[in-house]
Amino acid sequence: MSRELHITFRLTLEALSPLHIGAGKPDLILDYDYVVEGNRAVVVDLDSVLQDTDEETLARAAGDPKLSLLLGPEGAQRYKACEIDVSTGSPHRIRQHIKDVYGQVYMPGSSLKGALRTALAWSAHHGALTLGGIGGRNDPRKADDSLEAGLFEYDSSDTHRDLLRVLRLADASPQDGITPVALPVSVFSLRGQPPSLQPKGDPLFVEAIPKGTTIETTLTLDRYALRPERRVRGMQHSRKRHFFDQLVDRCRRYSGDLLKLELDFFSDCAVWKLQGFYEALARRQASLQPDEFLLPIGWGTGWLAKTIGTKLSSREVTTVAEAYALENWRSPLFPEVFPKTRHLVGNVVAKEPLGWVKIGLESLGIG
Repeated sequence: MSRELHITFRLTLEALSPLHIGAGKPDLILDYDYVVEGNRAVVVDLDSVLQDTDEETLARAAGDPKLSLLLGPEGAQRYKACEIDVSTGSPHRIRQHIKDVYGQVYMPGSSLKGALRTALAWSAHHGALTLGGIGGRNDPRKADDSLEAGLFEYDSSDTHRDLLRVLRLADASPQDGITPVALPVSVFSLRGQPPSLQPKGDPLFVEAIPKGTTIETTLTLDRYALRPERRVRGMQHSRKRHFFDQLVDRCRRYSGDLLKLELDFFSDCAVWKLQGFYEALARRQASLQPDEFLLPIGWGTGWLAKTIGTKLSSREVTTVAEAYALENWRSPLFPEVFPKTRHLVGNVVAKEPLGWVKIGLESLGIG
C-alpha cells in the first residue's frame, strides 16, 4: 500500500520570455542599495557595510547614507550580495525578484501552483457566469471564492478541503547560477484609429529571470487523497481526479486559447514583433512532446492570464469590470476590448511579453 501514496514528477521549466516574481520588498535604489559597475548593478549588504564603517564616515553620511559616501575603492565587490545585469538600460530603481537566503533568484512553488490552478479553473468552467458566481464584490481578493468553491470543492475558511492540496510543488531554482537582468517594462495601451499600442508613463525596471533559463523542481501528486474511499472533512476528492489525469491537456487548451487571443490582439494593432512572438509560440505549442505544455506565470502576464477571462462573454466581462470598479476599463473606441493595456518589455517600442514558459513533466515513480 505504501507504494501507492504519491507519484512524483520532475518538472523542467524553460523561460520563453523574461520571468518576474515580485519579492514584496521595496525597490532597489541606485547609490543606496546598489552601484553600477560596467553593465552590472552590484547590490551590497548594507548591514555589513555599516558594521565595518568608521564613526567619522558614518557621521558624514548620517543625513544622506549614499553608498558613494560609505564605500571606498572596490568596496562594492567586498560587500556584494548579488549582481543584476543592467545592459538594457541605466535604471535608478529596480523592482526586486524574489530570492533565497543566498541571494539567488528562484520561482516559488506557490507561483507555479497558482498558474496551474488558473489553467484548471479555466478548463473546468462551463456555462454562464452569474453575479452570484462572482462573490466578494467589496474585496477583489475574494472575487473568485464562490467560483472556486464549485470548481475545486474549495472553502476559503477551511483550506484543508481544497482540492489543490493534492498537488505539492517545491520551489524551483535555476540549474546553474544565473545573473538576473533588469528590464524596462511599460504599460502599453490601445489607442487611436487605426488602433495602435502606445506607452503610458515611464517604464519600470524589473529584475527578471532571463529568457532561455532552465529551472527544475518536483511536482508530487497525493494519490492517497484521491482514492474513492478517502474523504477530507466530508469532501470526496476522487470525483475530481480527472483534473490531474488530464493536467497536461487542460493546461494546453488553456494556454492555446490565451495565446490565440493575444496573437489576434497584436495582429489587430499591427505590433509585428509581438505578433511574431505569438506566431512562434503557436508553432511551439503545435510541436510539444506528449508531457509538455505552455503556461503564463508571474507578474506582468495580465488579467487574462490570471482569470478565466477568455471564456467570458462581453456581457460577463462588463459585469465583472463594473463590479470591481476597474478604472478606465472600457475605451469609447474599443468598447468590446478588455483589457486594452498590456505590460510589455520596452520603452517606446514593445519588444516582448513577460512570463511565458514551457513546462515538461517526467515521472520519477510512485512512492
